[in-house]
Amino acid sequence: MCGIFGVLNLRPGKFLDEPKFALALQTLSHRGPDAQQYRRLGDEALLGHTRLSIIDLSDCSNQPQAFNDRYWLIYNGEIFNYIELREELEALGARFTTAGDVEVLAQAYAYWGESCVLRFNGMWAFAIYDAHEKTMFCSRDRFGIKPFNYAVHDGQLLFASEIKAIVAYEPGLIEPDYNMIANFCRTSVGAQHAQTWFLHVQRLQAGCNMTVRD
Repeated sequence: MCGIFGVLNLRPGKFLDEPKFALALQTLSHRGPDAQQYRRLGDEALLGHTRLSIIDLSDCSNQPQAFNDRYWLIYNGEIFNYIELREELEALGARFTTAGDVEVLAQAYAYWGESCVLRFNGMWAFAIYDAHEKTMFCSRDRFGIKPFNYAVHDGQLLFASEIKAIVAYEPGLIEPDYNMIANFCRTSVGAQHAQTWFLHVQRLQAGCNMTVRD
């Protein structure tokens, strides 16, 4: 299943609270019992991941995963056609050190940029930080099988597989959206709305991407 959690500074000088981030990441431990780790990228971002090992069982596919000391990936899901994509990338000169789909996703982005998702057959929610361009690219699969929640608060972008990690890091976001709660009570539909039960926390919609730069 896996869990992803990230905090990106949207303005210089914002404080990244590493101890609080580590505690918030633990709220996703049930999603990934096999490995849990995070990486601080200077004063720009914190990226965390809890891993449930499925395809590649080795520690080499633990995340956050770096590629070329430029791209940093956290990812929840499975790219079903990763073997075919790997062969296509190898024909372009790519070389792989792992056997799973995580590295394939990272190299697909490095070679094809944001359009890489058009080649994916699978289910995913991921974020890739480009340390050279200072850009965060986020994507959610076409049917929204994998969750991606996010909020912009006090100069930071926070995103996670589950809202509990976001509000654990930033308790100021614990403010209910009574209209959405009432709508769910009336219709029993809510999981695919852009708005969540928290007033300032949203969902990346199914089949959508989000790019954050500058």
